[in-house]
Amino acid sequence: MVAEAPAPAGGAIVAVGQARSAAGALPTPDLEGVKQIITQTRAIGIILPPPDIRAIVDKTAQFVAKNGIEFEKRILASEANNAKFNFLNPTDPYHAYYRMRVKNFQEPEDGKAADAQQDMATTAEAAAAAALAA
Repeated sequence: MVAEAPAPAGGAIVAVGQARSAAGALPTPDLEGVKQIITQTRAIGIILPPPDIRAIVDKTAQFVAKNGIEFEKRILASEANNAKFNFLNPTDPYHAYYRMRVKNFQEPEDGKAADAQQDMATTAEAAAAAALAA
């Protein structure tokens, strides 16, 4: 038998039952992007840029890997006042990501990276053509 408690005076609301944590209802973070930067030994402390900056970083890294460090120096000189190219400065939080991408483009793995680069370039060209047509 369960004895009922007397109703509180003044019309107060009293919680009945067990308290539950909302932690189970929170969404789990998407770690797909982070999985790409985990090595066999440890996770690298690399900050991923937002998608709009990441596209610029990736494309610049691809061109620097292809054309050399002199190309990077020319971009740094010509875009010195453009905040979108701050990742070229070693003190920028996204510089480590940029260096990683340059290295990835310089050392394609079994041709897979070269295929991915080609697919990315084709997709970017198609998007640019669609934007121009609109």
